Amino acid sequence: MGLVLSMSGLLFISSMMSWEIRFWWMMIVCFNCLKFLNIEVWGLSISEIMYCDSMSGMLVVLSLWISGLMFLASLYSVKFMKNKSLMFSYTVVVLSLVVVLYFLSVHVMYFYIFFEISLIPTLMLVIGWGYQPERLQAGVYMMLYTISASLPLLVALILISSMIGSYNMLLACYLSNVSLLYKVNVLWFLGMMGAFLVKLPMFSVHLWLPKAHVEAPIAGSMILAGVLLKLGGYGLLRMLYVYFVNSLMISSVIIILSIWGGVVTASICVGQSDIKSLIAYSSVGHMGLMLSGCLTKFMWGWEGGMLMMISHGFCSSGLFCLANLMYEKFKSRSLFLCGGMINVSPVICLWWFLFCIGNMGAPPFINLVSEVMLFCCMYMYSKWFIVTIIMMVFVGGLYNLVMFVSTQHGSIMSFSNSWIVNCSSEYLLLLLHFYPMLFFMLNIGYLNKIFLFYKVSG
Repeated sequence: MGLVLSMSGLLFISSMMSWEIRFWWMMIVCFNCLKFLNIEVWGLSISEIMYCDSMSGMLVVLSLWISGLMFLASLYSVKFMKNKSLMFSYTVVVLSLVVVLYFLSVHVMYFYIFFEISLIPTLMLVIGWGYQPERLQAGVYMMLYTISASLPLLVALILISSMIGSYNMLLACYLSNVSLLYKVNVLWFLGMMGAFLVKLPMFSVHLWLPKAHVEAPIAGSMILAGVLLKLGGYGLLRMLYVYFVNSLMISSVIIILSIWGGVVTASICVGQSDIKSLIAYSSVGHMGLMLSGCLTKFMWGWEGGMLMMISHGFCSSGLFCLANLMYEKFKSRSLFLCGGMINVSPVICLWWFLFCIGNMGAPPFINLVSEVMLFCCMYMYSKWFIVTIIMMVFVGGLYNLVMFVSTQHGSIMSFSNSWIVNCSSEYLLLLLHFYPMLFFMLNIGYLNKIFLFYKVSG
C-alpha cells in the first residue's frame, strides 16, 4: 500500500527537479523490492481489492525497473531537447502506477479497469513523443485491436463471477466448480482469453505491435516490450489458474497457430531492414512460445512462460535502447545504412553482441533456461512439434546474427561521423538491462516455489 500511495504522491510534484525525483524514486524503490525475490511465499493481503503474491510481485519489480530505465533512456531525446519533459515524466509515472495496480488487483472489476486504462498513457506516449506522422495511424491500430477484444472479456468476467458468486479472485479460486468450468464453449473461452491474446500479442492479432513499436519513442518501445506485453501473459495465467477455463480443441488450435507464427515471424525478421521492426516481430515469436507453454498445462510450461516474460522484458527493452542509441547518432534505423560500428565504438559492439545472443537464447542468460523449458513442454505435448521447434531455433539464431553482422561489420558509411562519443549514462542504461538477465540465473528456483505453492494450495 505504501508503494501505491508514494507513487500517487509523485504525480503531485511540480518542481523543476520533478524528472530527477521521479527517476531516483523509481530506481531506489525497485532495488529495495529486489530483496522480496528471496521470500518463499509472499501472500501479502493489502486490502480487499489488492493482493500481492509471488507471481505478481515479480512483475511489479519488472515494471518499476523498466519505468525507471525509461527516464534514463529518454534523457537526450526528451530532457536535453526540452521536449515536454514534465508532461513526459508525469505520463510515465501514471502508466507505471496503473500497471502496478493491475498486477496487485484481486477484484475482477478493478483487474479489468486497470487492464484497459493502461492503453491511455501508452497512446499518449506514442502520439505525443513519436517520431513520424504515421504515429496517429499506429495509435488507431492499437486502440481498435485492444478495444474490440475487451468487451467480450468484460461480459465473460461478469457472467462467470455471478455464476461463482464472488468477484474476488482469491475466493473464486476456491469456489470454482472444476467439473463445470473445465470444458467450456469455444466462444466462452475466446471471450475470456481474447483481450489477453491481443495484448500478448498472439500471431494473427499482432499487426498493431510492429506499427506501434516503429512509431513510438524509445520510452514507448521499452514499456511496450518490457511491461505491456506482460499484461496479456499475466492475465492469461490468472484466468487459467483462478477459473480453470479450458477448451481442449481451441487450446490445441492456439498452440499450433502460435508455434507456426513463431517460425513465420522469425522468417519475416530475416527480411526486415528497420531494426525496431525486426525486434518487434521477434517479440511476437517469443510471446507465442510463452503462450503455447502456458496452454499445455504442464508446470514446466508455466514456469518457462513466467521466465520468458521476465527475460524477454529485459532483453527486448535493451535491444530497443541499442537501436535508439544508433538512431540518435546516425539518424537512421536501417540495417543497410548502419554498418561498421565495431570500428566506431567497440564497447557498444560488445553490448550488441551480448543482447543479440541473449535474444537468440544462448548461454549464460535466463533466456536459454526459459526456451529449454518451453521447448520440452512442446515436445511432451506432441512429438510432431520437434520439426517446428528446430526451424524456430535455426531461424531465430539467423535473424539475430543478421542484425548483429549488418550493424557491426562491413565498411563505415561516408556520411557517418566517426567521432561518436557515448555517455556514461548510456553504458549504465545497458548495464541495468544486462544485470537482471544474467543474475536471475542464481535465483531460478524462485519460480518453482511459486507454482508448487499454487498446486498445493489449489
